[in-house]
Amino acid sequence: MSRISIFLFQIFCTLILSIHCDELAKLNEQFISTYNRARDHLISHLDPLIICNGDNVVIIHRGKRFEEQVTPKLYHDLKSISHIPFKIYLTLLLDNEHLSDEIHNELEQYLRELHSQRKSLEFPAEILQTQYEIIDLSIEYLQEILKTKLIDRNRLKTFCQQAHNLFSKNIDLAAKLALNMLDFKIRPWYQTEFNQTERDRLKVVITGPQTARHGYLVKSYFYALLHESHEGNHIIFAENIDTEQKALEVLGVWLLDAQAGQSFFNGDGERLHRDLLSDAANLHIKHLFSKSKDDL
Repeated sequence: MSRISIFLFQIFCTLILSIHCDELAKLNEQFISTYNRARDHLISHLDPLIICNGDNVVIIHRGKRFEEQVTPKLYHDLKSISHIPFKIYLTLLLDNEHLSDEIHNELEQYLRELHSQRKSLEFPAEILQTQYEIIDLSIEYLQEILKTKLIDRNRLKTFCQQAHNLFSKNIDLAAKLALNMLDFKIRPWYQTEFNQTERDRLKVVITGPQTARHGYLVKSYFYALLHESHEGNHIIFAENIDTEQKALEVLGVWLLDAQAGQSFFNGDGERLHRDLLSDAANLHIKHLFSKSKDDL
């Protein structure tokens, strides 16, 4: 790009920026305000609705709100035990070959906590031994590295593999516990309380602190229950959401954008779920990177 072209481009950008004035900003503020009102209007008419938020599920049905706990305590207890080897692994990533004094002291304290917790474990008899074995493996490994103050990466890998062989039993049981309780609470609503019209228009919002991992248990359950293969029609995942109201707002935005997309983009209800500038941007990016080095 020549110096003259760069100069003209700078003038163009300056003119574009100068057009943005307070009056136009006010128009956009009115748009945002009206958008939020329209979103809230859609939300107010959602029924039935299921909101999955952590250990609980909220069901909105015929104007009434019901809340159910769907995650058993044992699920969390199994997770806590299974995280013990993972905690040790993560701590050792903070050091290199030799344990620092800080990490050594941290692991010494953790070892004391493991000894204490081992004495007070309360699990069903048929799975108690597995929990002891996970803790004992972790205690043995901690004693070893605290004595040598060395981190052998091969030895650490062996420890991780041994731990996996043990906590894989917990993983299987935790999945069964969570799914059985979720199904016990949800399926009667879906099959008995909802009529066919309500089942057809049911919306499910699943919240989480991060993007749902592939195969996320709650999403997979509702995919199977509602015979869905992807998000968007009946099921929405809302990440970084920790309140019921925020989850409703995410759902409202999704539904409003789908409705507006159908009206503005020839029936394409998915169009506004992508960045509005994406199609034009992709064409321009191809143009930008198709230029030769001499043109830059």
